[in-house]
Parts: sequence; structure tokens; C-alpha cells
Amino acid sequence: SSGSRSCRVGDGGGGGSDWQRGKAPPPPRPVAGRGGRGGRGGRGGRHNHQNEPFPDDDFDPLVSNANRWVPSKDNSVMAKVEKQVKGLLNKITKEKFDRLAGQLCDIQIKSYDMLTLMIRLVYEKAIGEPNFSDMYANLCYQLSQRVKKSPFIQIIQSDEDPMAEPGAECNYDEGGSASFRWSNDVSTSDAEILGPFESEDQCVDVAIGNDDTDPIKRGEMELSLHRLLIKRGNFIKIMQSQADGKFYMVCFPLSKAEECGQQLSTKIFTSEIECQNDATKMNTFKRSLLNKCEDEFNKQDIYKDWKEEMKEYKKLKLTLSESEQKEREEELEFRRMKIKKQMLGNIKFIGELYKLGMLKEKIMRFCIQSLLKLEEVRGADYLRFKNVEDDEMDEEDHEALCNLFITIGSTIDNPKAAVYMQAYFQKIHVLGEDQSLSSRSRFAYQDLIDMRAKGWKLRRKVETAKTLEEIRKEAEKEERMQQQQSMQNNYGGRGGGGRGRGGGRGDKGGYRGGRGGGDYRNDNRESGGRRDNRGYDHQYDNRGGGRGSRNDRNDGGRGNYGYSPNNRGPPPMPSARMAPPPVAPKILSPPPGGRSGGQQFAKDKIETRAKNMRDEFMNEGRDEKELLLTMDENLSGNPDAGSIIVQLYADQSMDCKAPMRKAMIDILTILYKAGKLTKSDVEVPMADMVEFIDSFVVDSPGAIGFLGELLAPFLDMKALDIKWLCEKTSMLMNKDDQKKVIHNAIVEMKKACGDGATRAVFGGPNEVKAMEKLLGAGEFQAIAAQCL
Repeated sequence: SSGSRSCRVGDGGGGGSDWQRGKAPPPPRPVAGRGGRGGRGGRGGRHNHQNEPFPDDDFDPLVSNANRWVPSKDNSVMAKVEKQVKGLLNKITKEKFDRLAGQLCDIQIKSYDMLTLMIRLVYEKAIGEPNFSDMYANLCYQLSQRVKKSPFIQIIQSDEDPMAEPGAECNYDEGGSASFRWSNDVSTSDAEILGPFESEDQCVDVAIGNDDTDPIKRGEMELSLHRLLIKRGNFIKIMQSQADGKFYMVCFPLSKAEECGQQLSTKIFTSEIECQNDATKMNTFKRSLLNKCEDEFNKQDIYKDWKEEMKEYKKLKLTLSESEQKEREEELEFRRMKIKKQMLGNIKFIGELYKLGMLKEKIMRFCIQSLLKLEEVRGADYLRFKNVEDDEMDEEDHEALCNLFITIGSTIDNPKAAVYMQAYFQKIHVLGEDQSLSSRSRFAYQDLIDMRAKGWKLRRKVETAKTLEEIRKEAEKEERMQQQQSMQNNYGGRGGGGRGRGGGRGDKGGYRGGRGGGDYRNDNRESGGRRDNRGYDHQYDNRGGGRGSRNDRNDGGRGNYGYSPNNRGPPPMPSARMAPPPVAPKILSPPPGGRSGGQQFAKDKIETRAKNMRDEFMNEGRDEKELLLTMDENLSGNPDAGSIIVQLYADQSMDCKAPMRKAMIDILTILYKAGKLTKSDVEVPMADMVEFIDSFVVDSPGAIGFLGELLAPFLDMKALDIKWLCEKTSMLMNKDDQKKVIHNAIVEMKKACGDGATRAVFGGPNEVKAMEKLLGAGEFQAIAAQCL
């Protein structure tokens, strides 16, 4: 019956309870799944743990402490700068370099600690990514140009005697002249200060007196630096409150400056200007960066800490399980490889800095001699080298030396350094044949010797940072080479037989012979022709393949156009239906200058491609063949491309580094000699440069000299002449500028082309007459006497 019917009440499929009408409901069950795997009826909900007693009920309940730890962000200035610099360095690529480098340069460096922080972050990034060392070196160069003045430097007026011996008892003369020191670490955030005082003099009296004034907590008080003094052997820092104008100070004996964490210059200066100049020089980005590189290079043993860890591991090795040993060994090996990578990264980074002119050649010679274990012995009229006493070179020294020469060899191997290079490579030759060295080191030295003999051309291309445009061009170049290889393979395997004979193995009897009776599977059977990979149509007579002469066709001879019983092909068709004779493929060659048949580009696009072409030329060993190929590929079909390139390179030559200027001049020379540039391409942009050179001089004082470098090769190649030069130079209002243009053109041409070529261009009677008319006979004769 319904009264005795049992109802099973479940809670979601995880088990229920039997209950009958009229009985009390069962006790509540815990929600299924809360204590275990979750979900309805999960295992975690099978048992009710709420009513089970704890093992020990005798304990105090947990109470939240007012001083409890809570996570917080470090919003200090240094933390913000570190986060900003790291963010920009992680995003920087060659494509985004200009924009992100500008943002890094715009960061205001307000303290020496901030400067060292930025240098540390950039340096660690550079040595950690050796393949991008050139990009980070360029970043450091830009930072060094922008961060020349340090706003955190403070000049301290002192009453010390600058002529006193170090450590001698100081005599303080109240009436004597002031001396000066500088500091790069002056802060107004001291935790404890003395004050308040009503005046600056009161601060000084308390500092040099014997009053025991108790310090007070600064708290949240905002203070600004008022003055720094060194008086009677005490360092005095006077600050002023922003709120009430009261004075506060911090003072301590000068002898305890280092103990108190206050940086001071060791040298005492007699004038404030001398002190300021020394402070600026010692606290530039460049100086601090070079100090960092030097410290890393001079480390006696880069594996010192690693060796200690390895020693500890060997002591504990027997107590570790096999898996723990393997994990620890992998960790140590990873650390060793990382240390080595950073060492080689530091070497490469130093080399890239040298190539940008941030390091002097003398420093690089020191690095090379340190790695080669050589010591200079210099006399009055001689220079020789000897091995140092501890001349043992480890494996890292060999690899670092080879990497350094690969990076800087083409730059440091110059006539001025011939004596040094001869000594270095004498030892390198010995090392290359030293059988006690590993094969890897010996072969590396032999590669280095071969590389120098070939003008420092690398055997294989070194990977560097690339823009997306450069990556795209490389992909296109590889694709183009594959297509050319494929075409060569197609043409190379087209059967045997002689030229025009059609009787090779690929075509019995010459029925469908191409050149020499090749394979006919690619022929178009309906039209009697085929189209090759380059899109040219080749017409073939259906009765015979080959390129025989008209006589061959008439007499049925060797050209396979006639019919003979020996041929296995079909008999000839009626003459009315005979196919026309084969036409040789017509290859369209571009007109002089390579300006037609390509894609049209806007001016800004041409300029971008011209910049990429320049960078590629500089980074890929000045490959002329690739340069001309790039010019044809990217800039053909644009009639104005030549003049745009000349204008762009001429403008950029006025304010760029010497290596880049030389590269652009070399590119223009190569392009003109190859017929890629015309006289009109050169004349119009160069006319603007000559006529407005006075405006360039305002921003670049050496602009007239740079103009001379540009003019020299064009005058030598007859792209420009003296009549043109005099006509354009006469547009200048200032006579001195006219004289300088002519003078620098002669001087630079002598440097680039030699005396004979210069006299041939400037020494003709018509040329002399034109220049005398421009400058006056006396002025030109003075220049000629000096230069010609």
C-alpha cells in the first residue's frame, strides 16, 4: 500500500537513505564532492567529517595579526626603472630598434645607482645573446651619445689643502682659497637628520662644534638639497624643508665617509670647472660601461664559483640517489655552459663596441695580448714581445681569442698596427701547429690564418639580428636560387645527340628531338611547342626536333626537318600546312640602368629599400654581385630610383659615421660603373648638395669635407666635371665656402684616387680657367700649389 511504500531519497546519485512516512527525517548529509574529487556524488562526499572530533581539542583559535605579512608591490623609483628597462630590452628587435632605443634614451637618469642599473641590464642582455651583440653595441653607442651629462653629480666646496700629502694632518686656512670635490651619490632620503635650524650658518656651527644634538626621524618629510660642504674635516649636507623652509642637516667626519656609505672623489681640485669636468668624464654612460666590461674581462677564473659547487657535489655524490645525481650533474653542466657563453658574449660585445669607436685600439691590443699571454718590451727604437711567465692558455682562452679576431680582425688589421699583428700571428701560427692542443683549437687557429689571408672574409655567414625585410629578402634569394638550380637541372638532362641533330637516345630517329633529341614529355602536343620555366615559347616542327639550318630543312639532312626512309617519324606533311621554322627564344634584357619591367614603388618605399640595401652591403662583406642583384630586383621599373638613392645617400653622408659614409660612396660607385645609375641621376641630387652645403655646415661642421668625399669618385668616373662643379659652386653666396668646396674636392680626390687622377681632372687648361674664373687666379693658384 501507499502507507508502507518506501521512498528512496537520494542526493544526486551518490547514495541515499531509506525513509518511511511518519518517521523523522534522516540527519543532513554533507554536500557531495566538497571534500574530494568533486561533482555530484563524488567520493569526497561519502563520509561526514563535520561531527568527528579533532585529535586534540586543547588549542587556541587562530587570530589575525595586525602585523601579518601581505604581498605588496615595490613602487620605488629604482623598481619602476628596472621594470621599464627590462620591458624595452625584451621587446627590442632590429625592426623596432630606432623607436625602442629612443625610448630607452629618454629615461631620465637621476642617480648613479640608476645609471649602473641600466648598464647592468643592457650588459647582461648583450652577453646573454651574443648573436645580437652588434645591435646591443649600437644601443650602447646611442645611450652614450645621449647620456653625456649626469644631473646627479654634485660639487662639494671644501677647505682642504689640495697640495697636502694623502694621510697628512690637514691645515685649514679660513682665509685660503676654496678647493672642491665631487660626489655622484648624494641623497635627501636619510632616515635620521639633525634639526630644525633657522639658518645655514647655524647648521655649520653645530656640525663643526661639539654640541651633542640628538637626531630626529625624517619620516615623510620632503627635503631638498641646499648645499654641500667639507669644513674642518667634516662632511656637511644641508637640506631644506619644502613645507616650512627650516634647515636640516647630516654630518660626519670625512674619514668615515666610506663607512657611512657616502661616495666622494679621491682627488681634490683647485677650481670648480676642473672638478666638474672630471666628474662628468668619470660618470658618463660610456666610462661606466667600459669599467663593467673591463671587470668582467679581468676575472682571473670565471669558473671559480662553479668549481666550488662541483667540489661540494662530489663530496655528497654517494649520499644522493641516481636520479638526484643525474639532475645535479645536468644543472652543473648547464651552469658551466652558461658561464662560457657569457664569457664569449663579453668578448664579442667588446669587439662590437670597438668597431663603433667606443673603445680605443690600445684597449683591444691589451685584450689580445692578455689572451695570447704576450707582454710588450718597448725600447727607445724597438718594440718586441715575449711570453709572460705563466703563459699557459686554457681552452676558453683559445676560443675567446679566435672569436675576438673574427669580430674585429678587419678593423684592427691596418697598416698602423702592422708590427702588432705580425707578432700576434707569429704566435698564432705556432699554436695552429701545436699538437698538444685539441684539434678543435688548432683548426680554429688555422681557419683564422686562412681568413686573414683572404681579407677577413668569413667562410660561413655569421647570424646577426635581422629586420623582417631582410628575412623576407633572404627567403626570396633562396627561392630564386632554387629556381635557377631547377632550371639548370632541366636543361642539363635533355638527352644526347649533337646540336641540331635530333638523333640522341632520348628520341629515336629524332621524331621529337629538342636540342640533340631530348626528352619530349614536356612538349605541348597540340600546339607543337612547349613553354619552359622562364615563360618562353619554343616552337617545334612535329616531324623533327632540332634547330637545324634552312639548308638542313631543304635537303632533309642532319637537321631532322627533312624526311628520309631511315627516320622512324611520320612522312612530311604538305608544304601548305608545314609549321613555321623554330624561333629562338627571345630573352628580354633590361635597358641600361635596369629601370623597366619591375614593380613600381613610392618614394618612401624606395628609400626604405635603399637603406636595407646599404645595411645588407655593410653586413654581408660588401658583396657587389648581391648588391647589383638587389638593385635589379627591388628598384628596377622605377625611373626615379637612381636619383632618389643618390639623394638619400648624399643627405645621410652629412651626419653619419665614417664607415657608413664610405659604404654608401662605394655603393654609388659600383652602381654607376655597372650602368645602374646615369649622369642625370647623379647631377641633380649633387647639385642640391653643393648649392645648399652652407646649411649643412650649421648642423655638421665637417659637411664640406664630406661633400668632397662624395664628389671625388663622381669626378673620377666622369659622372661630373669641373665645369659643372664650378657652375654649382658659384651659387654659394660666401666666397670662403666656394674656396673650401674646391679645396676639399681636390684633397679628398687625392686621398681616394691618387695624384695622377687628381691632376687629370683638375689640371687641364679648361678646368684651370674655370676655377680661376670662380675663385680668382690668386686663390686658385694658392690651392694648386698646396694640393696639385
